Amino acid sequence: MINLGTVLGLAALPTSPALYRGFVTGELPVDVALTRYLVAVVAVWVALSLLAGLVGPSTPAPVLAVDEADTPGAAGTAEATPPQ
Repeated sequence: MINLGTVLGLAALPTSPALYRGFVTGELPVDVALTRYLVAVVAVWVALSLLAGLVGPSTPAPVLAVDEADTPGAAGTAEATPPQ
């Protein structure tokens, strides 16, 4: 699953000049700056979804069970040496 904060943050990077000019300096209408940002949000979401589909879901590594009878020097085996 894609994190919403990641999508919003990555979309803000390429549109930051438009957002700055729209909200701070006023050189660009705010609706145009927000439209560019929303288009970038959709583009980033699609790109991350495609990447997640190619990579696949993350699965934890399998836990290997260790049989104590198979380990050398384990208690109760013939290979165990008594303390001196």
